[in-house]
Amino acid sequence: MLTFRIEARQSSPEVIIDKTNHLIEISGSSTFKNTSWFYSNVLKWAIAFNQQGANATTINIKLNKINDSSSKWIMLIMRKMSTLIPGHTIIVNWYYQPTNVNMQINGERLKLNSQIPVNLIAA
Repeated sequence: MLTFRIEARQSSPEVIIDKTNHLIEISGSSTFKNTSWFYSNVLKWAIAFNQQGANATTINIKLNKINDSSSKWIMLIMRKMSTLIPGHTIIVNWYYQPTNVNMQINGERLKLNSQIPVNLIAA
């Protein structure tokens, strides 16, 4: 199994990119300031792992906190994944706790502003 993994920290999320299962998972908290460096590396690994093989990649987002910069990067990752790999389907699952209204709203915003379908899942 080929897997790229970044451990979660206090303000940065855990990221798992699993080539075998064609899965990208971002979980925890994403409230740190240097999102460009962090998410640009996530994007590079995601593209590298998904260049061949699968027709679809699932992106599971399981965050409990997110800042605007992180939201923009997640949207960019979704767009890049869908345009850089012709014929590749992106499945986005946005998980939120029913009591976390902010994360539900962020997921709804992502869904409205994205051309990629986003599944909002209360978990």
